[in-house]
Amino acid sequence: MRALGFLFLIFPVLLLAGCGQLMESDTDFYGLIIGINDYTNLPPANDLNYCEADATSIYNALLKNDWQNGDLSLLLGNAATKSDVLSTLDNILNQADENDLVLVYFSGHGINFIDPSGEEADGYDEAIVPVDYVPGDKGTVITDDELGILFGSCKTQKGVFMIDCCYSGGVINKSLSQSSLVPKYIDDPITRGSGGSGDLDVITFPVMTAASQNEYSYEDPFLQHGIFTYFLIEGLSKLRADKNGDDFITVRELFLYAENQTELFIKTNYPFTDQHPVLRFPMDFIDILITR
Repeated sequence: MRALGFLFLIFPVLLLAGCGQLMESDTDFYGLIIGINDYTNLPPANDLNYCEADATSIYNALLKNDWQNGDLSLLLGNAATKSDVLSTLDNILNQADENDLVLVYFSGHGINFIDPSGEEADGYDEAIVPVDYVPGDKGTVITDDELGILFGSCKTQKGVFMIDCCYSGGVINKSLSQSSLVPKYIDDPITRGSGGSGDLDVITFPVMTAASQNEYSYEDPFLQHGIFTYFLIEGLSKLRADKNGDDFITVRELFLYAENQTELFIKTNYPFTDQHPVLRFPMDFIDILITR
């Protein structure tokens, strides 16, 4: 297996049937884009293939959609240490005021492990894995609790967290691991089983994920990207995701485009495989513009 990762499990919130756009004239855009292929302390067999290409292409797609005047940070490979990710994210979230937009994108490894405090409803903590992660050391990952504290202090509720990685429960079927599809998966001593309903403690922002709770998120060698991210990029290109034709793309429009294209691609090319992207957001979420 070459590529790996996990799907965050999302705090159960309500999908609204309809959303309106919200954009203030004094809105500033803040973004953190993270992609990691090779981890310092993991063996080469666990290297990822296209996460840095995912992140770079998302970064460039945002720049082409008028983010060049925003505060947009790109952390790739060795630059994506735990301290650098947390400090950059903290800086962005502290700068953003109530009228601003925050976008965070992550492509890389992820894990879940038994919650030692017993505070998680499903009994598991979820975490993204920075480049300097030490296998078996919970202190070297970035848990959903840590992310929740950071996001909870942010003044704005306008933003989106995009995650292209899969949930790390169970053992990959041998025939699947030998196919051309490569799941983003990590098997580590601190990972324990498949968990339950789960929760990502970022509940003030919408969260879009590449796959559902117990599915893998896949890279494809033909696309040379994570499949979901490929269609996020395509949706931003030439405003393909602009469903209502107003020359702007909202969080919901981008997700729906990537969701439909991901599921169609999987169904057409890998009919015995499942990958269903997920969007969750709070009850009071008002759809916001990603392009400006």
